Amino acid sequence: MDPDCLRPACALVLCASLALASAPGAQTITNGDFETGPPIPPTQATMSVAPGSPALTGWTVTGGAITIVTDGYWQPQSGSRSIALSSSGPGAIEQSFATSAGTSYRLTFWLSGEPFSTPTVKHLRVQAGAASQDYAFDITPTWHWDMNWQACSFDFTAGGPATTVTFTSLDAGAWGPAIETASVEALTAGVPATTTGLALAQVAPDPVVGSGRIAFTLPGTQAIRLSVVDLQGREVAVLANGPLGPGPHDITLSPHSMGLRSGLYFLVLKTGDRTVARRFTTLQ
Repeated sequence: MDPDCLRPACALVLCASLALASAPGAQTITNGDFETGPPIPPTQATMSVAPGSPALTGWTVTGGAITIVTDGYWQPQSGSRSIALSSSGPGAIEQSFATSAGTSYRLTFWLSGEPFSTPTVKHLRVQAGAASQDYAFDITPTWHWDMNWQACSFDFTAGGPATTVTFTSLDAGAWGPAIETASVEALTAGVPATTTGLALAQVAPDPVVGSGRIAFTLPGTQAIRLSVVDLQGREVAVLANGPLGPGPHDITLSPHSMGLRSGLYFLVLKTGDRTVARRFTTLQ
C-alpha cells in the first residue's frame, strides 16, 4: 500500500486524540488520567507498581501489582499514560473522594486490554461504595497502535461524605483489562444524565456485516457532522449533519445502502471546535 494513502487516516486519528485530550471533564478524582507519577524512561515504556506503593499519585494499589503503560508501548486514549490492571496477576487500584450522601454520581472511563494476549475477553469490576458493575472487553480488533478504547459509564448514589472507587481485574493471568481517563461528576436530580464531554464509541460490531450501531454523546446542543471517510481522506457518506441536543445518540450504519465496499474506513464526528474519529471495517 502506498504510504501516502495512509496520511489522511493518520491525521484523523491524531485529531481524535487531541480532541479528547482537550475535552473538559469533572475533576473529582485525583489523577484520573493517570498522567501524574514517577518518570518512566522512553526505553522502558512501562512500570510495574506494587501493592501499597504511592507511585501512582492519588491512587492506592491493592490486591496485586498493576502496570503504568506509556505511549511508548501502546496508544493511550489521550495523554501519554494508561493503566494495565495486571502485572504478574490480577491487580486493582482505588481512591476515596468527597461526596454528598444521597447524591447520584456518574463515573466515566475508557476500557481496553493487552492486544494479542489471553484471555481474548478481558474482565473488569468497578465498585463505588456499595454498588458494583462488571465489564467485558474483547481485544480481537485491537493493536498496540489502535487500542479500540471503549467509553464506559457507571452511575451510583453516595452513601456518605466519602466514596471509594475501585477498579479490579477479574482475569487470573498477567494480561488483564486496561483503563484510561476516569472522572466523576454529580448528576442533577430530575435531569437526564450526560457525560462530561464529547465521546464517540467504536462502531459495533466491528467488522460490520449487514448493519452496525454508532453511539456518541454530546456535552450540549450543537451542530455536528457525522460522516464516513475512506483511507484516502475522501468523505464517502454523511450520516448526520445539523444541530443535535445534549446526551447520548444512536445511529444505524448500513454499509450496503451507502454503497461501501469491504474495507477499512473511518467514522468522523465533527463539532464546531473538535473532531473525533474511530476506525472500523466492513465486510460485504
